[in-house]
Amino acid sequence: MTFSVAAPPAVAVELFGVPRLLAAQRHVVVAGRTLGEVAGALAGACPALLGPVLDPGTGWLVDGYIFVAGERFSRDPGRVLGEGASVLLVSSVAGG
Repeated sequence: MTFSVAAPPAVAVELFGVPRLLAAQRHVVVAGRTLGEVAGALAGACPALLGPVLDPGTGWLVDGYIFVAGERFSRDPGRVLGEGASVLLVSSVAGG
């Protein structure tokens, strides 16, 4: 018997402010079931975010950045995303 593991769903990430400038793009599509997986995939897709936005050691957000998923702000790497999810990556400090 062969089991197949479904690939993680595609997640559209919209970048704002400094992340957008560093990545030189507004949208990135990565795969992930959780915000932690999305952040890790984003680090691979946009290495310029490592350091200023994403911690190079953990692949998670540095202080000052937050995801918006389902109209809720979240810094929880375990937050599960639904099929066809889209998230925003923004500065958590006023002025972006």
